Amino acid sequence: MALTLTVTTTTALKRKPINAGELPEGQKRTLTAGKELVLESFEPIRNHIRVVLKGDSTTEDNFWYAFGDHVTIREGDRQVHPNTMPDSITLNVPYRSQRNNEINPDGACNVTSLAMVLQYFGVEQRQAASYAQFEDELYDYAETNGLSRHDPHDLAVIVEDYGLRDDFRSDSTLEQIKAWIALRRPVVVHGYFTNFGHIITLIGYDESGFIVHDPYGEWNDWGYDLNDPEGDNTKGKAKHYSYDLIDRLCVDEGGCWSHFISKR
Repeated sequence: MALTLTVTTTTALKRKPINAGELPEGQKRTLTAGKELVLESFEPIRNHIRVVLKGDSTTEDNFWYAFGDHVTIREGDRQVHPNTMPDSITLNVPYRSQRNNEINPDGACNVTSLAMVLQYFGVEQRQAASYAQFEDELYDYAETNGLSRHDPHDLAVIVEDYGLRDDFRSDSTLEQIKAWIALRRPVVVHGYFTNFGHIITLIGYDESGFIVHDPYGEWNDWGYDLNDPEGDNTKGKAKHYSYDLIDRLCVDEGGCWSHFISKR
């Protein structure tokens, strides 16, 4: 069966298993998150994976190295690096509702979803004295810096400005998203849960779907059971959205718009 390497964090493909900064440009090349390579073979070497690319002979001159934590490898449909993906996982991501935001509570799914992930990775508010909620601070940060909350690339700028890495991809697959979550990293995805569009945070998965923090409430075929700031404001917390639902509402012919966020 074919061996396929998938890059989960933007990394370097290198001629030696050392820090990329120590190598000349001719001995390394950048691989962006989501990039896939077909392999002849692979072998774990310390904290790296040594690979031979498809079509190359298995000789020392053809060896390349990638940092092991930045890639996954599949043999057919079975993941072989890391050795196993759990059948199910739910990350301990803090839930935040957009419905009690001070600023634009019905239109701030984007920054509210980002706030969940920033908090998960230990990023603190910069202006807690001025904003009761992280998402309101992020909303104003976007406005002040001329960043559009509706532009995925601008959302990635916000994440980067707050100290994390955001590898945004417009062509991600559900399997790539699951592999990222298996690395204990939540994924922020864009979809059409509303006519205007909506953004949610995927915090886990099981055999039939994703575990979702939906900042607006719980989505149903008939519409939203909205979070209620005066009552139950956690209706969208850790909800199960089937793979079919996510595929239908988040994936177009090009793939799924996803923010693969990680520590630098």
